[in-house]
Amino acid sequence: MIIIISANKFFINGIRSLVNMTMSAQRRYSQTLFLDNISDVNDKSLTIARTIIVDYSHPDIQQLAALLYRKKKIIHGDIVFVVKSEILADPVENIIINSISTIVLDYIDVTQRLQKYLQNASDHRCIKVFRKSISSLDSRVNIKLTKQEDSLLPYIISGLNNKKIAQATDLSNMMISHYRRNIYQKLNVRNIAGLYHFLHSLEGG
Repeated sequence: MIIIISANKFFINGIRSLVNMTMSAQRRYSQTLFLDNISDVNDKSLTIARTIIVDYSHPDIQQLAALLYRKKKIIHGDIVFVVKSEILADPVENIIINSISTIVLDYIDVTQRLQKYLQNASDHRCIKVFRKSISSLDSRVNIKLTKQEDSLLPYIISGLNNKKIAQATDLSNMMISHYRRNIYQKLNVRNIAGLYHFLHSLEGG
């Protein structure tokens, strides 16, 4: 199964044509599901989907949080983001998208590259058109997060509370609280608002 998340009829029509061409040539995708929002997809469909294509043309942290929450335990296929480069220039959006996605494609050349991906061509691999992770950010300000803190950062900045993060990661609430405090201390912030301010202060730096 392939799941397409988009509320844009032009995007849907274009993707439908690409998928139909691919399905006629091979049996990789036996079913296609088109939905407006990730919250409309049930867990069973997410579990069996080989590919989830997300049309991310406008910032939507809630949609990112919903994907992130379900990714580790429920989603086993590829997650392909189609985005505008200016969205990825936002450190908060960028960190979360990079933690969720298998492949990130820019709108500018999405048709050709997505067609190759769907055909399982040789360039079917993790492609980041613009990557900025917390490790590259903290190197500029001489801050070091542990591997575990780095992996939890996207969950925290997506707005998920400790209970939700614990459910998504199999860590205890106590451990999540511990890592959250460590991250805040290392970044010299007091809360999530301060964390957003810190990350946005690094834009273009």
